[in-house]
Amino acid sequence: MSDTSKSGRGGFASSLGFMWAAAGSAVGLGNLWKFPYITGEYGGGAFVLVYLVCILIVGLPLMYAELIIGRRGGKDILGALRDLTKGAGLAGTLLSWLAGGMAVLSGLLILSFYAVVAGWAVHFFMLSVGGLDLGEGAGETFGALVGNGPVSAAWHTLFMAMTIFVVTRGIKGGIETACKILMPTLVGILSILLVYVAFTGGLGESLAFLFKPDFSKLSGDAVLEALGHAFFTLSLGMGVMVTYGSYLKDERHVVRDGFWVALLDTVIALMAGAVIFAVVFSNDLEASAGPGLLFATLPGLFAGMPGGALVSAAFFLLVVFAALSSAISLLEVVVAYIVDEFGVPRLRATLGMGAVIWLIGLASAFGLNMPVFLPEALGGGQAVLDTLDNLTTKYLLPLGGLLIAIAAGWMLSKQDRESGFSALRGNGDRLVSSWTFLIRFVTPVLILLVILKGIGIIDFGD
Repeated sequence: MSDTSKSGRGGFASSLGFMWAAAGSAVGLGNLWKFPYITGEYGGGAFVLVYLVCILIVGLPLMYAELIIGRRGGKDILGALRDLTKGAGLAGTLLSWLAGGMAVLSGLLILSFYAVVAGWAVHFFMLSVGGLDLGEGAGETFGALVGNGPVSAAWHTLFMAMTIFVVTRGIKGGIETACKILMPTLVGILSILLVYVAFTGGLGESLAFLFKPDFSKLSGDAVLEALGHAFFTLSLGMGVMVTYGSYLKDERHVVRDGFWVALLDTVIALMAGAVIFAVVFSNDLEASAGPGLLFATLPGLFAGMPGGALVSAAFFLLVVFAALSSAISLLEVVVAYIVDEFGVPRLRATLGMGAVIWLIGLASAFGLNMPVFLPEALGGGQAVLDTLDNLTTKYLLPLGGLLIAIAAGWMLSKQDRESGFSALRGNGDRLVSSWTFLIRFVTPVLILLVILKGIGIIDFGD
């Protein structure tokens, strides 16, 4: 595939810049919020072990598929799939439009409520900078924040403005530059917090919980949860890796870079879990604190620790940075689609779509409910934020990932499908055979299980 299709689109200046950006997309609230609480809920080490296996058999194969579709197609997810699946005829065309449409819609909807949650992190960061005065307690403070529409909307607006500003600057001058600052800083903050909890207590118990498997606590639902999180944590199914792959100048290191992105994402998730559980255990609390761990539990625990306000400020700055690096990638998926498919200049596309996403997000910020006439499975009568979360994570993302796996495994030409392995020495042929088997037969089946669990058809119980 010639680079001429990429002319005028810009691109990453270096492989390292791409890796920071792709890792920034993968590292987000899922690592710092969801991974710790579901690990606590499903018993620790055994869940982590299954999660790591799922990264290898689902996450990495699908990440490579997305990266090579983007690199070979050289366009947004719809354009790349449309061009690369022409040989599949009508089936390829229909799949491209369905997968591309769902990916763009997913990015738009996810960012609308993601920015609200990230805004809550900004709020707690500012509380920490001001001395962490939690009033009657962290839970009450968080409840008051969620119930205050204007305040939530203000933080949502600030966060969206930061995201829009970065994306307007383009790939090299905006996304790559921002992630080269955000990601090393994020790793540095996590490392400092890890050293801090090593001295204040709880780290030993935390590491034992994370890395000492107890398979008696592992259920069928836990395995499916690990499978689903391995899929979602790498920003798969929403077109991010396809979009970032389209800005790569060279495909020789796609396999290597994808591996390092997945490794960095996993290491950060484990580091965050080690820090969070150390704080929880040092305060004699249970690991299974639930979804409220990030905002309703941790701020109160930080307040009682030595230098608690400073620790809390560092932690929530970490959360904001992780959220921002992910938000940038979500907006870029939408912007790339508008730029490539309609020829709209980047600045206009970013400002226009950013404004649309901001407006949708206001419904989540003000805690509005969806109309009750929607089907209950799609969140009829629930809060907008919960409904959009439910719609995207249970339906749009896994369906998008399933379609991308089918496209990569069955509809791409052999040359396109195997291009990223061609530069590998020694085990390249063996790796491409293993990947082809996984992406054709294993990954689609496992993603289908995630979908069936999400909609409630499969439930193994505790």
